[in-house]
Amino acid sequence: MGKTISFVKGRGHISHNNRDFISNNVVPERTNWNRTYVKESIETAYDTCFGQALNDYNARQKRKDRQKHDYITEIRNSKNKEKVFYENVVQIGSKNDTAVADKNGCMTEEAVKAAKVLEKYAQTFQERNPTLYLFNCVLHMDEATPHLHMDYIPVAHGYKSGMETRNSLTKALQQMGFDKAKSRNENETVAWQKREREYLTELCREQGIEIDVLGVSRDNLTLPEYKAAMRKVESLEERADKIKENNMEQSHENIQLKVEVRKLNADVEQLEERAVELAGQIELLETKEKEQQERIDKYGIRADGIDKISKEVSAEVKNVKAAATPVKSIFGGEEYVKVKKSEWSRIVATFEKALTRNKLLDKYEAKIAELEKTVDYLKTRVEKFTNRIKEMKKFLTEKDLLHEFLNLTRKPEQETMQERIDRKNAEVRARNEQAYQNGRRKREIYEQNI
Repeated sequence: MGKTISFVKGRGHISHNNRDFISNNVVPERTNWNRTYVKESIETAYDTCFGQALNDYNARQKRKDRQKHDYITEIRNSKNKEKVFYENVVQIGSKNDTAVADKNGCMTEEAVKAAKVLEKYAQTFQERNPTLYLFNCVLHMDEATPHLHMDYIPVAHGYKSGMETRNSLTKALQQMGFDKAKSRNENETVAWQKREREYLTELCREQGIEIDVLGVSRDNLTLPEYKAAMRKVESLEERADKIKENNMEQSHENIQLKVEVRKLNADVEQLEERAVELAGQIELLETKEKEQQERIDKYGIRADGIDKISKEVSAEVKNVKAAATPVKSIFGGEEYVKVKKSEWSRIVATFEKALTRNKLLDKYEAKIAELEKTVDYLKTRVEKFTNRIKEMKKFLTEKDLLHEFLNLTRKPEQETMQERIDRKNAEVRARNEQAYQNGRRKREIYEQNI
């Protein structure tokens, strides 16, 4: 039984093709079996293909606002459905008849033959397709079946207005000799793909690989019957390619979603740590606020004690006035007061006490105001982080990824986020309480020594 040739459109994930990250369907131990034939950045490739045409176009413009400076972005935003680049995935056989490795992990003979075909195809692609600039081409041998990822830019010449050389797949194929489209199923791309399949079939035969066209044989068929069968085969091949393309797109979407889940996992870890940190800071500030309030209460400067203090001050002022005796100067001018030495000492002590209370009041009022602002700020930050976590959970629920996300972020022996925050808060409270008790003992010792 022969094998099939798969020649489908790819999604163009260059980072996946070049193994900048490893997806779940890749066997890392076989990545060194991969072969890279061409590897060039898209920016360098565009400069090679269109740099001169872009410079010539800009040189003809008398107004600077008509010049072009980013042709890649222009193509990306094009309304003519051009793509920045195109990709085809070329595969010989399937995992059932052309598996890369056997059960012992060794490369199979069928995979070796397929790799030779694909390598010859890749090495002759540019010569065979001069208007399709190949800038990235990789043979993957670390997945189930050997296959090529071929990324190319169509380069069409001869435009009379605008840039002389442009990105256009239709015109690039026409300039290679393919007729203009007659219908949806008879166009330049279909004709080009048919030619490439035929060339691949020749290469397979050189390696002794038999190719089946979906199991159709001409035996016992008349020429009209055979042509009808081939038309049906071509239709089935097109449907099969679309199914493979859709499967590939779904696979890449799953890979991207898993990468996104990993990133969200890292974000949640950071948010959890930040939430615990902020909760600890709020706990510490609340403890400090409590400590400051106790100090205020101790020195009798609470709001509900102001009247009592005022009465005490008024009585003290009367006593001071009573202790002072006015004395007129023999030289005239301002009067003096005479105070007993014992009364003078009491007056000075009272003044020192009042001055001390005023300074403490000013200091602690400013400190309390500052702490209140900090607490409000931290509470706002915690609220923002909480909302961010809710948004992430909502996103994961909408994408039906919450279950998978929880499996990735939580192991049976791990704490939940709430348990972790509670444990951290308990640790912070214990440390703050210990610090508070130590500070209280130090104040008591200090006050005893005054």
